Amino acid sequence: MTSAEPLSRRPWRVLVVVLTGLLVAVAIASVAALLLTRGVGDVADRAVRTDIALEDRAEDVLIAVLEVRQYQRNLVFSGPTRAALEHFDTAYASLLESIDQLATVDIDAGLIRIEDLRAMAVAYHAAFRPALDLFETDVDAFDAASDQGLIDLATLQRQAEALARLGEERSASALANVESATTTATVVMVLILTLVTIAGIAIMLVALRTLRELQTLTAAQQATADRLRDALRARTDLIADASHELRTPLTVLRGNAEVGLAMGPPDCAHEPVLRDIVAESERMTRLVEDLLFLARSDAGSVPLEPREVELEPWLADVAARAEVLCRERSVTLVAQLDAQGLARIDAERMEQAIMIVMDNAAKFSPVGAPVDLAARLDGGWLVIVADDEGPGIPSDILPHMFDRFRRGDRARGRRQSGAGLGLSIALAIVEGHGGAIEPAARPGGGTRMTIRVPLRMPSVASRGRRVGQVTDA
Repeated sequence: MTSAEPLSRRPWRVLVVVLTGLLVAVAIASVAALLLTRGVGDVADRAVRTDIALEDRAEDVLIAVLEVRQYQRNLVFSGPTRAALEHFDTAYASLLESIDQLATVDIDAGLIRIEDLRAMAVAYHAAFRPALDLFETDVDAFDAASDQGLIDLATLQRQAEALARLGEERSASALANVESATTTATVVMVLILTLVTIAGIAIMLVALRTLRELQTLTAAQQATADRLRDALRARTDLIADASHELRTPLTVLRGNAEVGLAMGPPDCAHEPVLRDIVAESERMTRLVEDLLFLARSDAGSVPLEPREVELEPWLADVAARAEVLCRERSVTLVAQLDAQGLARIDAERMEQAIMIVMDNAAKFSPVGAPVDLAARLDGGWLVIVADDEGPGIPSDILPHMFDRFRRGDRARGRRQSGAGLGLSIALAIVEGHGGAIEPAARPGGGTRMTIRVPLRMPSVASRGRRVGQVTDA
């Protein structure tokens, strides 16, 4: 795929572009919705706090003024009875409270001040309330005070009515603003929703096209995987069949050579040739057995026979064999075995894996150098560690240590032999137990090989092939 290729032939790029646009649209929609919601909320809050509140509070003042005037007329016509005086004082207190509530509303400075309204109410009460004492003694003075009180109340009424009308105008304007803001928000949200819908449809179309191409690619990959699996199965079957067929002639060849050695005189001229035939047939038999084992492990059926094993005597036998091997390699074994109890393992196969690791440690160690073999329990795991003081593992070889027919650099070791299948077999055995082998470079030089296997082998269904984890010791 080149840069000159048209966009229509690059659906995954179209998908990325459209998806990015959709995300941007969603982000813009979210910000716009937030701003519009806050804007509508601010308009509505301002309307409730000022405009509508002004109308309500002004009407409360107007009603309170009318109540005071009504109770004053009752006093004029009925006289200052106790009940009439209580009603009048209550109405006056309500008037003051209504004016105080009106003071909490923001009113333009060009209108009457709330302090002036309160002062007018207080002046009215201060002039009319004492005149009630003149109701019987000085009728003319009482009538004059009553008339003046009605005039003062009329003035208060006009002021309250003016404020109420202003509140009505402001309420109507505020509600219009709220409606306008709501309409604008609705239009913007519908527009954004339309754009998001278009982007979603575009994504759906591109996604469908991409999915079709992915299905085609997946089908091709599946076909390739099937062919590769068939090829691997054929290779495995070939190795297994060849190994099986080779065992019989190798056994016959070795047997005939051994018979020739047994029947011939001690100074027979053919004795060296026969002994070479026996040695090579033994080596070839081991190689065939190794190939057959690996072929079976590749087929998913590692030939293991687990049983309950006492760790302490088993590890002692393993250490004894490792000591003989190290002595043959002219190195010294240092064993530290601290594992007791039972484990369900294939003892012979696990011993084979440990001996393969120990053989490599001894093979690459200098003459007379110590080779450490340690065993311990770590929770439900048996941990076996082999340390050597050899030249270590080069970083380019470390990831390929378990490759079949892979042999280390001859410059690293003094005694190279084998077909390069040992570590592959050891890994298959350990992984067949549900464990892992971890190669690592030791601080100061040398190599550390750590084998970890569970004390109880997992079921065949739960076992899988795992690659040994490479870590620094």
